[in-house]
Parts: sequence; C-alpha cells; structure tokens
Amino acid sequence: MRTALRGDDPAFFFEHRALLDSAQARRPYPGDEYCLPFGQATWLMEGNRLTVVTWGAMVYRCLAASDPFRGQVTLLDLRTILPWDSHAVLESVSQTGKLLVDHEDTITVGFAAEIIATVAGRAFAELDAPLTRIATPDVPIPFNRGMMEAVIPDEASIRAKISELLAY
Repeated sequence: MRTALRGDDPAFFFEHRALLDSAQARRPYPGDEYCLPFGQATWLMEGNRLTVVTWGAMVYRCLAASDPFRGQVTLLDLRTILPWDSHAVLESVSQTGKLLVDHEDTITVGFAAEIIATVAGRAFAELDAPLTRIATPDVPIPFNRGMMEAVIPDEASIRAKISELLAY
C-alpha cells in the first residue's frame, strides 16, 4: 500500500480479507521506508521440476501443499498482478518446463489465463507438460465460511495437482 500511496499514478489496492489479521500474514514492522515494488515476485521455494505461481491468501496453501515436494517445486508469489512479474515466471518455467497457476478467482476470466497465455506465447517450446491452473469453479464466492472453503482450492487439491504434474 505504501508503494501505491507514494506513487504518482492511480492504483487499486485489494487486500484479501483472510490476510487482514491472520497469524500467517503477520510480520515484524519493517520500518517507515519499506515498500514492496510493483511487479516483482518473490521466490518462496526453489525446485527444478515444476513452477507454481500464486498470490494473496493462496500463498500459504501453496506453501503447505508444496512442502512435501521441496527441491522439486519452485513457488513464486506474484505479490502484484498489474504489473505482474512475467520475467520471473518465464525464467522459472524455462528451468522447470511445467507450470501450475493457483488462484482463488474463478476459472473463467481469472488472472491465471493471462499468465498461461503469456507462457504459451513466449515459452511454448520449453514446456514438458500442459499449462495448468487450479481455481474456484465458475460460481460466486459464498460469504458463508464453510461454503467458501468448499469451493476455493484447498491444500489437498493443490497437492494432488502438484503430484499429477510432477508425474507427467
């Protein structure tokens, strides 16, 4: 948010409700001058067989789901989606040959489609498996917590998709 407030351009800032005051999202105060740069992903895990790209609250589910596959999975947290770090994604996919994009939005018109289209257009010859996404089915996100958890990707479904792609 600091980066947006200190910039000269208009910005939309969406903060996931699950990250407002969760134990996972709490960090030590980094100081008044600390700003996350727009369009720069962070590498949370490094591996050589699969690239997993995510952002927001799905980061923590992907971390847990990827844990059994340490050394095989590169996990990137985009942190911003406009601009997004296409360079980091393409660099990782060129090393692993496989891509899984996980997000909480619906499959249709979700941002995963933009990432997949970019990778297909710029790194197709380097792919060893189908470009894959895991997302919410094309239904509205329910406000009821139990129903919401039933539709968004959970740790088990992410782990299963990771396992499937590693076996491909």
